[in-house]
Amino acid sequence: MAEEQARLEVEQAAQLVRQAAAACERQIALEHEQRSTLAESWISRRNEGPASDGKVDGDSSTVRGEAAEEKGWLMEEAVLEFFGWKRVRLEQLREAELRRMEPMIENYTERRRELRQTEQLVEQQAMIEAMEQDRRAQAQTDEWFLQRSSIQQRRELQRAQNKEKPETPVEGAPSGV
Repeated sequence: MAEEQARLEVEQAAQLVRQAAAACERQIALEHEQRSTLAESWISRRNEGPASDGKVDGDSSTVRGEAAEEKGWLMEEAVLEFFGWKRVRLEQLREAELRRMEPMIENYTERRRELRQTEQLVEQQAMIEAMEQDRRAQAQTDEWFLQRSSIQQRRELQRAQNKEKPETPVEGAPSGV
């Protein structure tokens, strides 16, 4: 029972570790995707160059365009930084679950070892009892054969003694000549 409880605790902790690891992997993928998006937007903006063609007031709209680009860039950077923080936190949670799981595993292995030792002791005791029962049965069988042999030897001795004695007439019995 204790082994089963310990096993369930280990399985639950392992499930939490797997969930944390999967969340961490998803976060890494999101962070990578955000980095790619940020790099693509930066490359495309650099390739476009200054966007002053067709503008009425080139200087002010360029400044506004650059400010909007910078805001967009900063927002993307902020999202990227947020993803990084979240990934670090998920990694910390996963590590904490792994540390929490270690004593559970030790507890489970200890319970399992205790159960196996108990099972071995029970099996050994059953073997000892079976051997003792076999020994007693053999002793009874040996005793029975000894008694039988002894009875047969006494009978044979009595027969032999009876054959050696001549028959004596019984007193008061008529003689048969």
